[in-house]
Amino acid sequence: MSTAEIADNKWEVEATKAPVATIPGLAQILLFTGFVLLFGYILAMSVVAIITPKKESSLGEAYKNMKVDGSQPAAPAP
Repeated sequence: MSTAEIADNKWEVEATKAPVATIPGLAQILLFTGFVLLFGYILAMSVVAIITPKKESSLGEAYKNMKVDGSQPAAPAP
């Protein structure tokens, strides 16, 4: 084995190690953890929304109960 091959193997071993002892490495781990928690929250709330019984919102009730009184809208000012 030549010196170049040994140096190449050492570089490959170092390159495969996760940089957990550096600030950018820790920031990357925290960012990934945040995204995982956000995705988990979205997924959990989707399941909760599917399971819980639906109730009419006040806007939906107002739209269903909307009535027309027959009067014409005011004419626009010239």
